[in-house]
Amino acid sequence: MKLFVTVGNTRFDSLFKALDKIAATSKHEFIGQIADGSYIPDNFPSFTFHNDISAHIKEADAVICHAGAGSIFRLLENEKKIIVVFNTDRVDEHQRDIASFVESESLALTCWELAHLEELIEQLVSFTPNKYYKDDFHKVDNIIDCLFS
Repeated sequence: MKLFVTVGNTRFDSLFKALDKIAATSKHEFIGQIADGSYIPDNFPSFTFHNDISAHIKEADAVICHAGAGSIFRLLENEKKIIVVFNTDRVDEHQRDIASFVESESLALTCWELAHLEELIEQLVSFTPNKYYKDDFHKVDNIIDCLFS
């Protein structure tokens, strides 16, 4: 299985350290987008940033990503299997909320502790996520009517 790992523009060195250890003996193929992280994996290729990572996403069988809303919802809209990894290196709580949501809706597998990541990668092979339905926001006209009436 080809796995693309992305952390958006957020440093997440502990994730790449854990994946590097897994990749050393894994039958899966990894490629990582490490952002401004200082850890460079030895056992799979990586890059910092790319203007358009959609080709990497398209080529991957599944994606491992941080619990950033932009990354997750883009992947769900592209119907990718995902492992969402809660970034304990960050202090903000929005990632916990998003990770809890995708887990409770069975939209993705969620990794709360990096010690469980290898097990989740194996579960991903047979995991079938629930279908994500994008709910477009169409209330602009109602808001404008309220403001100017």
